[in-house]
Amino acid sequence: MSEDLRQREQAAIGLEQLATLVRAQAWRNEAGAPLPPVQAQILRMLAGTPQGTRARQLADRLSVSPASLSDSLKAMEAKGWIVRTVDADDRRAWRVRLSRTGRGLATRLQHPARGMAGLLKGLENEDVGALLRVTQLLVAEAQRQGLATGLRTCLGCRYFQPFAGKAPGPPHFCGFIGAPFGDAALRVDCAEQSPADDEQLAANQERFRLHHPP
Repeated sequence: MSEDLRQREQAAIGLEQLATLVRAQAWRNEAGAPLPPVQAQILRMLAGTPQGTRARQLADRLSVSPASLSDSLKAMEAKGWIVRTVDADDRRAWRVRLSRTGRGLATRLQHPARGMAGLLKGLENEDVGALLRVTQLLVAEAQRQGLATGLRTCLGCRYFQPFAGKAPGPPHFCGFIGAPFGDAALRVDCAEQSPADDEQLAANQERFRLHHPP
């Protein structure tokens, strides 16, 4: 086995071990009972959209079937965590938002000591930035392979301009807020994200992969 393949194998093993660790330990309620990962993800996603989200959009972002999502939503509705209403813009669609109880639970799930966040506490800001940079590339590859859809990353956004900042300042630029920023401010789930078209996405990915600003 070549050294390149060995490195990639070790990286894959590390990611899988971390994913297993977090699934086993992270999502627990106050009673200590496990919280299904999909339900935890729904709570976190809805926490960023107070006005609610269409059920279909949730299914796309979670990469699950509408039927599977419906089962999770029914269970969460029975627990009083979410409220489902008919979408005013499309009477055939459901809009989902958090109830007061659901917002409280989502806030607790986002506590820095829970899940992956607890593992990041000891990292320096530069290391967090490097992780966010790699995460952008991994999500882009997952989307390219058809493993994920609807994820709201900087790299997939039409407002994102990699390595467009002025030296010696932050390297990237966000057209939505009109300001430069660095890797540590990259977002994996941004409520203001607007998907880039295929041509812009390909150009941004090529530029973002550069190890040094052009």
